[in-house]
Amino acid sequence: MKNILVALFLLSVFSAFGQLNSVSPISAGMANAAVALQSPVSLFSNQAGLVGIKKLAVIAGVEQRFLLSELQSAAIGAALPTRSGTFGLMAQSFGYEEFRQQKIGLSYARKLWTNLSVGAQFDYFQTRIPEYGSRGTFTFEAGLQANISKSLMVGAHVFSPAQVEIAEGENLPTIFRLGVAWQTSERLQVCSELEKDIDFKPRWRTGLSYQPVQAFTLRAGYATEPSMMFFGFGFAFGAGFQADLAGSFHQSLGFTPSAGIVWN
Repeated sequence: MKNILVALFLLSVFSAFGQLNSVSPISAGMANAAVALQSPVSLFSNQAGLVGIKKLAVIAGVEQRFLLSELQSAAIGAALPTRSGTFGLMAQSFGYEEFRQQKIGLSYARKLWTNLSVGAQFDYFQTRIPEYGSRGTFTFEAGLQANISKSLMVGAHVFSPAQVEIAEGENLPTIFRLGVAWQTSERLQVCSELEKDIDFKPRWRTGLSYQPVQAFTLRAGYATEPSMMFFGFGFAFGAGFQADLAGSFHQSLGFTPSAGIVWN
C-alpha cells in the first residue's frame, strides 16, 4: 500500500509536466517542445504534424522517470498517409504492477490548405489499481499547424478540453500548448513552446536539434516549472531506421533516461 501511495503522489505532482507527454527521446532531447514538429513524434505531441509523414511510419519509446521503476513509461505508434489524410494509432503505458495507467489513441490529420493542417485524436484511458479495480474513460485532443514561411512553423494543441474524471475525485488534466519550430539553417532547428495546464502555472520549453552530419543528430533543451535540463542524440541507419537516446535532469529528483526507435 505504501508503494501505491508513493506512486499516486508522484503521479499527481508531475502530471503537469510530463505524465502525458511523448516518451520518444526525439522530443525528450528537446525538452518536449514538439507541438510544431512534423514527424512520427506528432503521434504523441500534436496530431496535425502527421501530415508531414510521406509513408508508413512506426515509432516506439521507453522512459524511466527519475530512475524509479514505479514511474516507467512505454509507448508505440504507427501512422499511415493516404489520399484522404493521415491515420494514426498509438498506445502508451505508465506505472507498475500496483498502479498502471494505459492510453490508446486513434488519430487523423489532413491539410485544409497549403499552409494549414489540422489533426485530432480520440483517446481511451484506463487506470488500474489491483486493490481497487480499474476504470476506463474517453477523451479527445486536437491541434493545428500553420506554415508562416518556409522555415517557420506554428503549432497549437489542446488535450482533454472537457473535464473528464479518470478516478474518483481525479480528472485528466486539461492542457493547452502553443509553440514554434524554426529551421534556422539546413542543419539547425530551434523549437519553443508554452504549455498551460489549467491547474498549474504555465511552463515554457525550448529545445534545439543540430545535425552535423546526415546520420547523426544532437539535441538539447530547457524547461521551467520545474527547471529541468534535457539532452539527446540520434543515429540514422539504412532502410529508414533511426535510434535515439535522451536524458533529463531535475536538481532534486535526479535523472530520467529514455530510448527509442523510428522506422519511416
